[in-house]
Amino acid sequence: MSMSGPNIRRLVIATVLLGAPPAISACASTGRFLGDLLRERPPAPLDSMSVASDVRIDSLGYLVGSFVGEGTSRSVHLLSSDTALIAGLLRRYRPDLVRPGDIWASLSREKLVTLAPGGRRRTVSGYPGVDRALVGSPVGHTRVTPGAILIRGSACGWRGTQVEVIADGNRQPLRGPVLASFTRQPASADPKNEEEFRPREPVPPPGGGLTDELIGRTAAAMDSVLGASFQSLALQRPAVPELEINTLSDVDAADVTPYRSDPGTIRYAVSLRTRRITGGRDTLVAATVMAWDSAGAWQQTIFRPTLVSLKRGRLAPYGALRRSLFWRRLQPISDFAFQRDNLWMEQVDVRRGSVLWGIIQPRGNVVVAAAEVDASCQ
Repeated sequence: MSMSGPNIRRLVIATVLLGAPPAISACASTGRFLGDLLRERPPAPLDSMSVASDVRIDSLGYLVGSFVGEGTSRSVHLLSSDTALIAGLLRRYRPDLVRPGDIWASLSREKLVTLAPGGRRRTVSGYPGVDRALVGSPVGHTRVTPGAILIRGSACGWRGTQVEVIADGNRQPLRGPVLASFTRQPASADPKNEEEFRPREPVPPPGGGLTDELIGRTAAAMDSVLGASFQSLALQRPAVPELEINTLSDVDAADVTPYRSDPGTIRYAVSLRTRRITGGRDTLVAATVMAWDSAGAWQQTIFRPTLVSLKRGRLAPYGALRRSLFWRRLQPISDFAFQRDNLWMEQVDVRRGSVLWGIIQPRGNVVVAAAEVDASCQ
């Protein structure tokens, strides 16, 4: 049956009034579903960092994996407290120190074992090889040349043992926090074609007004979580002096730093450490790490809030609370494979008396590498 012009127009009007046909409606629903699926969402927050390392000795005796570290005016110091790596290095290159059931005691007596790394695409008999080493820092990333591998023993046995790789920064400005990547290059690769240094595109710091707003948002979000989790404490904000920003202070301080989440997105990471008073008049320090955009539309918790006690200027665990942590020295560093930043920070555990250096990839709240730099025998 054919339709005349008026009949077709009436059909179109009825379609608009009654809703789109099922096929069109289904396409719209599918589009919304795909949009929701592809939209970035904040990852699940972390409770803490623990020792993390992907460093290993490959089948040819080369070191490969990631190290956390810090650069100085003279060299770059890269660390790992991975006990499996330490035991593997000793068994392979210093078997004279390995006795059944006594490897950590032997290393403790020795105190320091030095290994000279082999050069690029060649191994030196009795020493681990290092093929290609890159270091990312707040100013960019560059090739480095490892000069020594030190294995430090500890009076605490396995706890406190450490591998330190000392590398030459090839005269590049590498002071401050770093992440190192040791990889293997294909045999045909020409080291002359590698970039000596690739700068990190700087991100402008937030102005004073935005800094205050970021800290205010973080404090409000932190108090909301702590209030719901510890209602019996009746936490209150005391009158405190103005917070110190981006200093080494542990109490009434905040680190605020911009970082690049992807080539077109700038966010701001905030590490907050500020006093709270309980209903029983105990003084605590509340701490958290969060990330925001400038408008406040993006809210991400990197580390869940914690509470520690403050008595006579000393930080200590509060009661039976399991987590007695805070985070400081927050800084962005250049990623290797992507145009985005990682976040370097220190984690202080006042219960265990330990300090970790760690690297977080904030896009997924992933611990890239973490090593203990200070630890007690607890």
